[in-house]
Amino acid sequence: MAFYITDYNVTEPHAVALEDCIMKKGSPATAGSKMLENFVSPFDATVVDRLRDVGIPISGKTRMPEFGISGFFADKPEELSGSVRAVVENAIPFCLCNDVFGLYRRQAAENGLCYIHPTYGTVSRYGLIPLASSMDQIGVLCRDMADGFSLLATIAGHDPNDGAMFPEKNYHYQKVEKDMTVCVPSAIVNLTDKHTQDCIRDFAEKFNVVDEPLEYFDVYQQTITILSCAEISNNISRYDGIKFGYRSPNSPNLESLYTKTRTEAFGLETKLAAIMGAMVLSHEHYAPYYEKAMKIRRLIKQSLRFDKYDVIVLPTASDCGVAALPALAGLPAISFSYQGCGIQLVANVKNENALLTVYEVSQS
Repeated sequence: MAFYITDYNVTEPHAVALEDCIMKKGSPATAGSKMLENFVSPFDATVVDRLRDVGIPISGKTRMPEFGISGFFADKPEELSGSVRAVVENAIPFCLCNDVFGLYRRQAAENGLCYIHPTYGTVSRYGLIPLASSMDQIGVLCRDMADGFSLLATIAGHDPNDGAMFPEKNYHYQKVEKDMTVCVPSAIVNLTDKHTQDCIRDFAEKFNVVDEPLEYFDVYQQTITILSCAEISNNISRYDGIKFGYRSPNSPNLESLYTKTRTEAFGLETKLAAIMGAMVLSHEHYAPYYEKAMKIRRLIKQSLRFDKYDVIVLPTASDCGVAALPALAGLPAISFSYQGCGIQLVANVKNENALLTVYEVSQS
C-alpha cells in the first residue's frame, strides 16, 4: 500500500499505525527525509512500549512530509498524508502522529475523521524524532472520537525519559455532566466562507455561547513560524553526515561533507526552516525576533479566558492561523467534520474531558 513504508500485515481490528517519526526497534524511522532513508530505530518509543503492554498490535509505519513540515513556506498542492489515507481507506482504525502545524487536524476533518491533539506534556515524546521540541506532541488520528480517547488513555501518563511531562501517571477521559460554555470568536470565524460560518454557529447553538476575542491572534502565525524554525534549526543540526543518516560521497573535506550532505538530503522547506531558524537565533536578530516571539507566546497563554468559557470553537482552515494555538500554548484540541465543514475545539490544559463532552453533545 502506497501510504505504508513498512507493512507488518496485521489485520486485528484495533491495530495502530505509527507515523514514520515514531521509533519502533528494528524498523525504519525516516521522518520522511532522505537524510534518514536507511536509519533503523535502535529502541522503542515509550508509546510503542505502552501499546505492547496492553497487547495492541502495530500495523506499520505511514509516510509523512519531511520531519512534519508541510506547506509551511511553499504554496503548493497538498498531498493527503499517509496516515490520513491509511485510516480513510480502512487499512487501520488508528494512527499516532505528531501534529505541530495542524496538518492532521485539518486533513482529518476534511475526510470525515477525527484527530486528538493532547495537552503538551501528557504523552511522552521519548522515541519521537523531534521537529519543534517545545511543541511536539504525539496525538491520535481515528475514525471514532470515543475510541480515540480510549487509545489516548493507553499511551498518556508520566514518563521519566521525557523531562517536560506532567506528574500524573494515568489519565482518564470521559464526558462530564456540566452545561458547557463555548467561545466563538466572531472576528476569526468571519474570515472563513459562509458555509463554515453557518456550520460553526449551528454547532454552537447547542451550548452557552460567548464571543470573546483571541488577543494577539493577528500574530499567531508569525510567532509559531519564528519559534518553530528556531527549534527545527537546532534539531536538524545533528544531521551532519558523520554520526548517522545520509552521507554525501566524494567530499574532499569536512566542510564540504557537511554542505553536500545537507544540500542533497534535505528538502526545500526543511532548508528554508533551518536558514530562518539560524537567522532568528543569531546575535543580531535574537532579541528583536526570537526573544520577542517568546514574550508574545507567554502573552498568548495568559490572554486566554478559560474562566469565562470551557472550549474555544474554531475552523480548521489553513489560511487564518487557527492551527497555531494548541502548539503555541500547549493546549489540547480535537478536530472533526460537522455538517461537511471542519471544526476544531480547543480547551484549557489537561481539560480534554471538556472537548469530549462538547463533541458528544454536538453529536446527539
